[in-house]
Amino acid sequence: MRKVFLNMTMTLDGFFCGPNGELDWMSQTPNQELNDDIVAFFQGVDQGFIGYPTASGMIPYWLGVAQNPAASKEERAIAQAVNTLHPFILSNREEKLAWENTELLVVKSDDELVETVQKIKQQSGKDLGVPGGIRTAQTFVQLGLIDEYVLMVHPVAIGKGQSVYTKRVNLELVGVMRVHYRPR
Repeated sequence: MRKVFLNMTMTLDGFFCGPNGELDWMSQTPNQELNDDIVAFFQGVDQGFIGYPTASGMIPYWLGVAQNPAASKEERAIAQAVNTLHPFILSNREEKLAWENTELLVVKSDDELVETVQKIKQQSGKDLGVPGGIRTAQTFVQLGLIDEYVLMVHPVAIGKGQSVYTKRVNLELVGVMRVHYRPR
């Protein structure tokens, strides 16, 4: 059976974004290792679950990066990896999808989402990803749909914002993380 991996970039103090959805803190850490990790994540999955609001920004953005001759080598590598994903776009209503290689999943309840994800996990293929979108990530965490967490912690603290975790979640340590920072 395939696993569902949550790939989430977050701040040192555990936030995915600021209180109003700000993501400006991410640009503070351009890093080849981080780029390589993002590419590796997308190469390890062939399908992913993305909420419609996130997909509306994420998919056109990475399609644009792939076509932008001014994009850096690192940005193009991420775009190529992201654009090979077959996303399941989650919505609670019918939506017109303007992107190739996408599939709309209309789910109107948590039970329906759990049933749909379990069916997809039974299909053949690589593992499945949840590459972003705070509401989708929170819902998958709350419903116990995440098999493994891949958390990329940036060396910045923002003090308040939106967290993936809305309640206590006990996790098993798979790999040791050691962070060593100093103020800029």
